[in-house]
Amino acid sequence: MNRSNRTERVMAFVVGALALLVGCAAVGLHRFAVDRPVLDPVVLDWARGHVVAVRVGLGVLGVLAVVLGLRWAWCAIRPERRPDVLLDDVVVTAKALAAAVRADAEQVDGVAGAKVSVVGTPALRLRLTLRHGTDVTRVWRELDDRVLSRARAALDVEVLPTAVRLDLAKRPRQRVR
Repeated sequence: MNRSNRTERVMAFVVGALALLVGCAAVGLHRFAVDRPVLDPVVLDWARGHVVAVRVGLGVLGVLAVVLGLRWAWCAIRPERRPDVLLDDVVVTAKALAAAVRADAEQVDGVAGAKVSVVGTPALRLRLTLRHGTDVTRVWRELDDRVLSRARAALDVEVLPTAVRLDLAKRPRQRVR
């Protein structure tokens, strides 16, 4: 139902693990050899002898880090896929399906407003705003019995994954006299 965060989690873990290893190595080398530089003198001598190769390698690593960072950012902000549904020979757009479910949900007693989106393969996300004093169990039952059963029948599926978020409407202000 939710957008997959697997890529972001893996990338954050890899970057964190690398930063931890570099930090531990720097602290470890500094702890055991206070008078020596962090990099071994043999490595520094080799780097001074191959300045062009070191600069090219660091440049490639820098460009690779920027490209991976931009790809990571794009994956995090890209819009979700809104799938259209194929019913026999008719294509029902995600927008039309969401509008139909929203109209049904707004007819439930106690619901002040509804927002619906179709995601995944398809699945629904409902955000219902309830009026004060509404019986939540009755709304829940009516939502399942009328709205979602009708959507399942229309899509000809037995299971329609749905995430429902319930909010309370703001109470009208009362003036004190």
